[in-house]
Parts: sequence; C-alpha cells; structure tokens
Amino acid sequence: MDSIVASTIQIELKSESYVYKPYPKHLHGLCYFLAGKDYPHVKYRPPEFHPFIRQWNSSKLDGTQAIIQIQCIGEPLTYAMLRTLETSRELWLGHGSLKIIRYSLDKQEAIPLDHLQATSVPSEFKLVFLTPTRFRTFQVDRYQTKAYPDLRLLIRSMARNLHILYNVKISLNEQEELIRSISIINVIGYPVDVKIDRYSKYDDSFVGEIHLSCHQLSDEQRRLFGMLLKVAKYSGVGHKKGYGFGHIELKRA
Repeated sequence: MDSIVASTIQIELKSESYVYKPYPKHLHGLCYFLAGKDYPHVKYRPPEFHPFIRQWNSSKLDGTQAIIQIQCIGEPLTYAMLRTLETSRELWLGHGSLKIIRYSLDKQEAIPLDHLQATSVPSEFKLVFLTPTRFRTFQVDRYQTKAYPDLRLLIRSMARNLHILYNVKISLNEQEELIRSISIINVIGYPVDVKIDRYSKYDDSFVGEIHLSCHQLSDEQRRLFGMLLKVAKYSGVGHKKGYGFGHIELKRA
C-alpha cells in the first residue's frame, strides 16, 4: 500500500430537548453503527475511525445543537458511513436521539506511507491535545498509564499505530534518533479525570500542548515526523483512540 485516503465526516445534529453530552463509549458505538454490521471489530487492533465532538450546546430553553466529526482512514469505511447517514434521519447518542440537520465530507486527502514522499513538519510548532489523552507503557509485568505530554510515548504510539494498521515499520533506532533530535521548548499538561461511560471508574488523562523545535532534524527525519503526525491527525494518539481520546491539532508557533 503506497498511500491511504483519510477523510473527515462532519455531522450537524439538533434536538428540541436537552440532551446530555455523550460519553466516549457512545461515540465509539456511533462509529460502529455508521460503519455497518460488516465492519470488523478486531481485538487489539485500533479501528480506522476517530470521533471528535466539535461542538455541543445544550439548554432546557433552546434544546441541543451539536457538531460531531469522525475522522476515517480508508475510503471503504468513509463511504460505508456516508451510506448509513444517507438512510438515517436521526442518531441515538447515549441519552437521547438527535435529528440529523446535515452531514458532509468535510475534508479528504491522500497520505503517502513512504515518508520520503511525505510533507515535512515546520521548523517549530505546537501540538495541541484537544481531548483527554493517555499513554500506556508496559512495565515489567503490567501496563501503566501516563497522563502527561511525553514526546517518547507520543512517537511510540504513532509508530505502533502505523505498524499495526498498515505494516509500516519504523525501527526503534529511528524513533530514538527522532526523539533525540527534537527540542522541547515548553510542555503544558492539565490533568483530566474521564469516564468511558456512566458506570465505569474515572481514568487519569490530560489535555494541553507541547511546543517543539525541529531545527536539528534532517530533511528525511522531518518527512518521517510529518507522516506520523499526518496519520495521527486522523487516527488520534495514545490509548482508546476509537473512543475519541487523543485528538490532536498542529499549530504553527
């Protein structure tokens, strides 16, 4: 596979009633519903979708208005979701149903999986974590969670995701060289406790940003980092990406 086609589907929703903001599990279920019954649910394999609540306004007086974006990697999944939306008038999100006002294929682009063909990262930028994010590391005999913007765990997460989904292997040496060559200018992490659904326990996570300088990267490293970030923009980073965790945006400093 030389490239993947990544898309953003935007769905505008409305209800005359007050509808509580959905839990991450509800977003996860919505994506599987839109993908259709034939979309595989493979254990330990991240899904090719990443939901994000762009807007959610609820009041008892005015009801509820919402915008949900679903990032998709791969044309079959994108068009399966669009076909479901075409035949749906409303969507059920945990606590209530909302009428579909409109939906659109907001953005679509081809992402090369050969880093030499990828777009380079800027010399300096901020990576913003917009939704709760958490990384998992394996320590001796069990997994541990780290709820802080950690560059090493970020790159590990992006590289692992790329390998699992598309068999694109970035060696540990390449990852370490990338980490050593990137300068961290500033890190801001705000702790957030989040629940997957109403009955689950709270998990540690964070939102915030990491300000990076890539002046010391070679041209090849800049393209490699650019490919990782471009895919991560659509797939998310860290743990439970398919639930909407780890939504990132790149901002020029």
